Amino acid sequence: SLAASPVNYRPGPGTDLTGVRIGVPRTYYFDHVDAEVEAAVRHAIGSLQALGARLVEVDIPMTRYIQATQWGLMVPEATAYHEATLRTVPELYQADVRVLLEAGELMPAGDHLRAQRARTLMGQEWTRMLRDVDLIAAPTLPATAVEAGQETITWADGTVEGVSDAFVRLSAPANITGVPSLTVPVGHDTAGLPIGMQLMGRPLEESLLLRAGHAYEQTRPACELAPAAPAPDATHRL
Repeated sequence: SLAASPVNYRPGPGTDLTGVRIGVPRTYYFDHVDAEVEAAVRHAIGSLQALGARLVEVDIPMTRYIQATQWGLMVPEATAYHEATLRTVPELYQADVRVLLEAGELMPAGDHLRAQRARTLMGQEWTRMLRDVDLIAAPTLPATAVEAGQETITWADGTVEGVSDAFVRLSAPANITGVPSLTVPVGHDTAGLPIGMQLMGRPLEESLLLRAGHAYEQTRPACELAPAAPAPDATHRL
């Protein structure tokens, strides 16, 4: 049989996104997000619209199951991967990582199977959503880097969230469903720490993802995309 021709993923020099439908989440991705992060990402989404993209509000499916599915998949699989070293040289692991991996040994197989089923259903729902839009634009992380040793984030409504939970929350849907995701820099907070916007698209349509990300980056001065000068206290951050 004839070998398939290689796909050229290198985006062209143009910035025209006319006809590209950008999904802007009404749910999940802007819940419990730092105000500076949200402002920067929404401004970046406005830049995509200025390049010709059409913005479409979307509801992210099965949001109540995302966190449980993420941990139900990740923890036992990580434990299985680290099983040999965890049992022979556990002192190589930091306490928080070791406890998480040890917890994976206690997770029932039924919970892992339910997470697998939830992943299948979630993937099907994302496939349906991505029939109505070409890309989803959202924050990459809900906050910029926290202080070294900080274990929780307290949101404006008083909700307290673990840093680990917060920093995997917005990447979880792409990890679960397998949709391609690209993050692009969209600015810095007042402390000079970088903020990212993720673009997610349909599998095997990565060329559109790269085209949109490249088009956005061409609208930004090089000095804005480069790392900012560190704030006085930035050396204490991760």
